[in-house]
Amino acid sequence: MTQLFSRIRQARLGASMSQSELAFAVGVARSAVAQWERRDGACPTTEHLARIALATSVSFEWLATGRGQRWLGGDPSEDTPAVILNFYAQCGLEERLLLAFRSLPNPKQEPLVDFVEALTARA
Repeated sequence: MTQLFSRIRQARLGASMSQSELAFAVGVARSAVAQWERRDGACPTTEHLARIALATSVSFEWLATGRGQRWLGGDPSEDTPAVILNFYAQCGLEERLLLAFRSLPNPKQEPLVDFVEALTARA
């Protein structure tokens, strides 16, 4: 399961919002959003979590816990279980890599995978 800071970032990016735009929607400074998206940063209050969920159209449950439907009005069959072992990042570095990979458009993903596989073949 992803950590809260990562879900906040995923929600913001999924809504195609900048940190400044999310901050404005929630009613906080951009630096607060930056802190919420840091691994060692501050955690938002429950009220701010609710505002983030509304602003980014994600469910409060998913944002707060990582479980349930991610997107409001989504398909219930797309619920996120507590842990998806095949997609679970085992450390912060893997999580960063996975988030960066998922943010790339599909045409750029395959060359990146080929590159990483080539690196591992040499190791």
